[in-house]
Amino acid sequence: MRTMQALIGLPIITTADGEELGHVIDGLMDGNTVVGLLVKPHRLLAHHLFLPVEQIAQSGSSAVMVKNSTVLQAYSDRHKQLYPICTSRKKLKGKPVLSDEGELLGLAEDVYFEMELGTIIGYEVTDGWLADLKEGRQVIKGHDLIIKKERAILSL
Repeated sequence: MRTMQALIGLPIITTADGEELGHVIDGLMDGNTVVGLLVKPHRLLAHHLFLPVEQIAQSGSSAVMVKNSTVLQAYSDRHKQLYPICTSRKKLKGKPVLSDEGELLGLAEDVYFEMELGTIIGYEVTDGWLADLKEGRQVIKGHDLIIKKERAILSL
């Protein structure tokens, strides 16, 4: 099980020849699944790339390993329909998370997911930095997350 924050900034490296292709800048989710990673290539003036989760060979604390450079895809309009976790205006991070019963669970901070399938296990929420210091952050398990412009609604 991994968190998206643990992946951000990690280099993408090929197992075939050790080439560094870029680094992770965010994860993209669709419903309760992280479908891929948004990658910033090292080439100047290059557009972002998309790395599907199923193309990740291994993920460690120092790098994300892929078979070769052909697994990276151009970041297209289809990918723009997905929800980013940490960056952009559509991001999940920082949105109030409500239960489907109307209770405020906290502000979204991170996503816990299984790397092999991309299945989201839980959502890390915060009640503010003071509450984080006193009690720590909560991990809420749920299904059917609906993300809107102002908030997210999670079925528990």
